[in-house]
Amino acid sequence: MTYNTKAYAAPSATERLGPFTLNRREAGPHDIQIEIVYCGVCHSDIHQVRNEWGNSIYPMVPGHEIVGRVTKVGDQVRKFNVGDLAGADHFALTSNDEAMNRLNNHFDFIVDTVSAPHDYTKYLNTLDTDGVMICVGAPPEPTPISAFSLLLQRRSIVGSMIGGIQETQEMLDYCAEHGITSDVEVIPIQQINEAYERMMKGDVKYRFVIDIASLKN
Repeated sequence: MTYNTKAYAAPSATERLGPFTLNRREAGPHDIQIEIVYCGVCHSDIHQVRNEWGNSIYPMVPGHEIVGRVTKVGDQVRKFNVGDLAGADHFALTSNDEAMNRLNNHFDFIVDTVSAPHDYTKYLNTLDTDGVMICVGAPPEPTPISAFSLLLQRRSIVGSMIGGIQETQEMLDYCAEHGITSDVEVIPIQQINEAYERMMKGDVKYRFVIDIASLKN
């Protein structure tokens, strides 16, 4: 059996997202059905909607950072689980060259989450000897790197995708234990196109999160 689900979709790389109806199959014996309550807006959603990575398929319903309730578990599912986090004591504005210069050879580890074009070398220079920068953002264009920013301090740059189920559960457990929550800007889904434009302009302090209940409006 199948059923209809309301969503917002992009018809093409150049068109705005609008109301769309998905036809979904019922949950099978190996499936978990989740009622989505909130969905984060990630820069990778914009990359995909605008085909900046060259692999988009339309119509496209973006969004992958979901929070919801499990409403049905297939009878063959034996175990399921629902990503490490540290609070910040200081910050530096990366556009301030003086502030960045004071951080040269300062860090042991950097997590680079930026999905827009930016200067990797500037960040690498803030690493100490044997420091590592891990990239989890995916800019749409190749990024040049100065070899000396790697050679002189034996620095390295690595990449990673999303963590697995176990790592995600460990992060959630850690946050729950220590009372760590997120600062977000909740929006109705009808404002998704405006949210995309604000993200591209840097006009957002916190993560945009869509209240999925607004789909019913």
